[in-house]
Amino acid sequence: MEQKHKNIIIGGLLAIVVIMAVGYAAFATQLTINGTATIESKWDVHIKTIEPGQPIGTAKNKKVTVEQNQLTATFEDELVAPGDSITYTVTVINAGTLDAVLNDINFNDGDNEAIQYTYDGIEVTNVLGNGDEVQFTITVTYNPKITSQPESTNSTLTMTLSYGQNGV
Repeated sequence: MEQKHKNIIIGGLLAIVVIMAVGYAAFATQLTINGTATIESKWDVHIKTIEPGQPIGTAKNKKVTVEQNQLTATFEDELVAPGDSITYTVTVINAGTLDAVLNDINFNDGDNEAIQYTYDGIEVTNVLGNGDEVQFTITVTYNPKITSQPESTNSTLTMTLSYGQNGV
């Protein structure tokens, strides 16, 4: 009788192993997914417009140039007397499909101590969403504290905006 119980237990265990093997084989099939995806994006952040404002004093706007990279602009002015100034309104647009963040804003004023500049309305880390525009001002001023007339009263100020992909 004891032998019969052992045979039943062994048979039952073998049946369980066979059922488990069949179940594993049924669920262990490889899942294959085929397909393609296309991601399209466009990077297009650039200076849209630069509008000179009304000059103060005897200041003159000589020329504004947007460079080929479309994120660098040069402002050429003639500032004759202390206090002369001119303000520009700059519009930057994100015409692309990716959000952009302003990583750096760099100015080169040619080291003329008689010329000062300020800007307002834009800051590093500002995010420009796709389709968005930002307007800010740049004011170029003849230093009112200058005590002697410099050799040149011409001002050349170059501004470069450095945008990158948001989060990168």
